[in-house]
Amino acid sequence: MIEIKNIKTICLFLSLLCVGCSKNENSYFPLTKGYKWQYDVALTTRDGLQKQKYIFNNLGKGDLNGVSVYMRESLDGSVLYYSISDDGIYYLGNRDSQSIHSEFNEDKQLVLPEELSVGTEWEYTTITKLLKKTGPPQKTEFEILAEVPLEIKIESLNETVIVPAGRFINCMKISMSGFAFKDAGNYIGLTMVSVKQMNWYASGIGLVKMERLETTERKALDKGSLLIELAKFESG
Repeated sequence: MIEIKNIKTICLFLSLLCVGCSKNENSYFPLTKGYKWQYDVALTTRDGLQKQKYIFNNLGKGDLNGVSVYMRESLDGSVLYYSISDDGIYYLGNRDSQSIHSEFNEDKQLVLPEELSVGTEWEYTTITKLLKKTGPPQKTEFEILAEVPLEIKIESLNETVIVPAGRFINCMKISMSGFAFKDAGNYIGLTMVSVKQMNWYASGIGLVKMERLETTERKALDKGSLLIELAKFESG
């Protein structure tokens, strides 16, 4: 199973990736109560490759502090909140498994726009999570946390994707890319941090595959990658 120290890393990526219009059952990510997903995860950092599992399920629609939200629960018990508006899907925030209070983002994050056609573009800012290394002593962790603005574009609506859960046709493919300069301190210094990512969504299922690569110009922490593939889907 997924290690506790990496649950928040995977949860963060999925919170910003696994969403889509839920107005009908043919959407790119139905938010229907009871839907459940299991993913195979391959996380590669300077510490090596870690293979893990990740599971989450939809809790359905509810009311939180007077706000209508859609909720999904992650493997560690964290709850993620989303809203649907006329212009798309927004990630609002979460409640950590070890906290009794919900935390809403100061600015809600547009994850998927209402207009889903080839060439549609939007932006959001991501935070790197894969550029890390554990050095001597073993509890010392070096990590680059950089805010990177991403340009996002729908590349195709007819991709074929093969993952452990099966073969999916007519998938939506989304590309993301961006860079920023980050002063990571004396160990790394000033370096350019780049992020490239590809997401594939199947209609009626949601995210079926994601590939993410984070890189820098420094050999000490030159890259980290994340591969997420759908292993099982249950619709209730």
